[in-house]
Order: sequence, then structure tokens, then C-alpha cells
Amino acid sequence: EYVQMAGRAGRRGKDTTGTVIILCKDDVPESGDLHKMILGTPTTLESQFRLTYSMLLNIMRVETLRVEDVMKRSFGELDSMKHEVDRKQKLESLQQSASSLETLTCPECYRDIDQYYKSCVQLNKLKKKIQTLLFSSGH
Repeated sequence: EYVQMAGRAGRRGKDTTGTVIILCKDDVPESGDLHKMILGTPTTLESQFRLTYSMLLNIMRVETLRVEDVMKRSFGELDSMKHEVDRKQKLESLQQSASSLETLTCPECYRDIDQYYKSCVQLNKLKKKIQTLLFSSGH
């Protein structure tokens, strides 16, 4: 209960700290237990938000709401946004590494890579056809 209450102290996205007042109805917890509860490692939270078809339809009924806005307010998306800067930096680093790679100069290499790419595209198309058949057959 403390973790849930403390997690809601303050205004979401505005306050970095909040105030929690603990009212003990029966026994006052031991100071060691309070210390562990307050300063201990917080429980990892996992978003339970699931976007469903009915939710999409309800959002679309309200003209002032957009699906993107609802997604941005979800816990999972908020957590994802925290790591966006790290992902952008990693992407830039990978792009720099890729741009420094030596280009292929042999014609045989190009032919092999081109054939491999065409085979991969064909394989993906076949996988999609198989999935469509499996899902439409009612099994």
C-alpha cells in the first residue's frame, strides 16, 4: 500500500518529489521495517495497459481524444520515452559505424547479395501467405 500511495504523491510529470503521510490504525511498524519499506528497492512495475478494439472505438467516438495521446499517457509508453534519448544516441553511433564500413568492390559479391535479398523477400511473402491461410481456415 505504501508503494502505491508514494507512487501517486505529487503531480505526474511535474513533481519530482511528493509527501506521503502514514496513518497507523493499529500497530506502528518497527523502525527497521519502515526504513526498508521507504528506502528499499522499489518493486518493478509492469504496465497492464492493453489497447483493444473496443477501446479504439470508444476513443474514436470522442473527437478531442486521439489514440496517440492515450498511448503517450500509458505507463509503458512513458517508460519507453525515458529511454528514447539513449536509443537515438545508439542509432547515431551505429549509423556512424555503418558509414565507415568499406564498400564492396567485386561484382560477384553484389550478385550474391542481390540474390540473397530476393530470396529473403520471397520467403517473407510465403510466410505471410501461410499465416493468412492458417488464420482464415478456422483452426
